[in-house]
Amino acid sequence: MIPLVSFIEPANVHEGKFLYPMIQKTQNELYLHIDVAVGDMGYISSDQKMELRKQSQTAVLTRVRENMYPPEKYIDYGCPECLEGVPLSWDGYNSETEMHCYISPEDNHSCVSCRLYRNCYQELYISPLIDEHHFGIIPLHTKVSQRLLQKIRPQVERGFENDKNKLYLNRFFVNSLKLARIIGQLSDACQILLLFSDMKTNTKAKAKRMMKRLQTQMTLDF
Repeated sequence: MIPLVSFIEPANVHEGKFLYPMIQKTQNELYLHIDVAVGDMGYISSDQKMELRKQSQTAVLTRVRENMYPPEKYIDYGCPECLEGVPLSWDGYNSETEMHCYISPEDNHSCVSCRLYRNCYQELYISPLIDEHHFGIIPLHTKVSQRLLQKIRPQVERGFENDKNKLYLNRFFVNSLKLARIIGQLSDACQILLLFSDMKTNTKAKAKRMMKRLQTQMTLDF
């Protein structure tokens, strides 16, 4: 994983305000569309999630606080149910209509014998506006959403750990914003060089030796 856009700001500035300009900068300067942003609790703002959903068609996924439940009618499974109480399957989000489509789950064979089968449309549409945290572009209850939060987010955290520990950034207390930005740019450059070195090696052992040598050379311990 490599940095695409970085903002270095004072510690008393809330990080959440930089997500929208970060995504815009990536699109305008690198011509990359960010489909999904997986963030920590600093990016939990529902207004920001809605703005990015509407303006950029970007899904912002974060965990939610313990007391942040889905709407009461969806609290059992975190998703809509049919009239008989069977949880429905998410079938995608339509950015033009700004609606989610839910359908009868494919593995539910009891639908055929259901008393409402002939009068059931087996489809339900709901709006993300009911809860941007649980029903953004990728609803929170879905497997893809949970996998992104459980698998991808920890990789990002390891990247931060790399900067702080292996490059010794955790030893710095910089009282100059200009100097902090220079150090931030240097650490980004180090991460990119480390990635390129890893790509150039053809064995795991060789990559490990090269990475260790490079990290020693690029340590910001001065």
